[in-house]
Amino acid sequence: MHLSRKHKIIIISATVGVLLLGVLLWHYFPALRLLKQPTFDRATFIREFRGRGPLAAVPIALLLAAVSLIPGAPNSVIAIVSGICLGAPLGFVVNVVGLTIGNALGALLVSRIAELRKQQKPSRILDDLLKMRHPKLGIALGYSVPFVPNTLVHIAAADLKINRQTLLGLIFAGSIPTAFFYAFGGDAVLHLNVKRLVFVAVLIAASAGVISLIRRDRKREKTN
Repeated sequence: MHLSRKHKIIIISATVGVLLLGVLLWHYFPALRLLKQPTFDRATFIREFRGRGPLAAVPIALLLAAVSLIPGAPNSVIAIVSGICLGAPLGFVVNVVGLTIGNALGALLVSRIAELRKQQKPSRILDDLLKMRHPKLGIALGYSVPFVPNTLVHIAAADLKINRQTLLGLIFAGSIPTAFFYAFGGDAVLHLNVKRLVFVAVLIAASAGVISLIRRDRKREKTN
């Protein structure tokens, strides 16, 4: 059975992701065992759980990068787990690194493998990105919005022929808001901080307004 390059990339990324997930489960197993204790103490659990965090930073970043290479995969879940495991500040840094590496590799693969672009179905968001007055801004915004599939942004960047160094900067800038949302949201989940969870949820919902900004920029192009 012949596999396309797209399917090979997905299989390799998924395999690496599963292996890294296994490593993380093994690493956190002593802390997770505390959940089964008859006298569960939340403060002790958080202290033990977070105490194992720094060593998990690299595997989590690599796992996030691997998942980001799989179209439609929930990299948001891994980014939230990063906040849970590492805390907000370190989780934020790890999310930025993981998302930047994953999206940079994804964009590179899309630009070099034509079949990855040809298999993409027509999309209004992709069309909007390609016809913006400020395409570089559109690419950065595309990477910053959780609701915009990264594959579409990769294709737009390839079609717009944005050079690699510039694209890396745009990917890095676009990863910052998403990394912040999920890292601080994950930290709030562990501490059951309802106010912070609501605040992060509102920010994520508000980020959907960026899509309207992209479309308005296209409309200006049509009228000029």
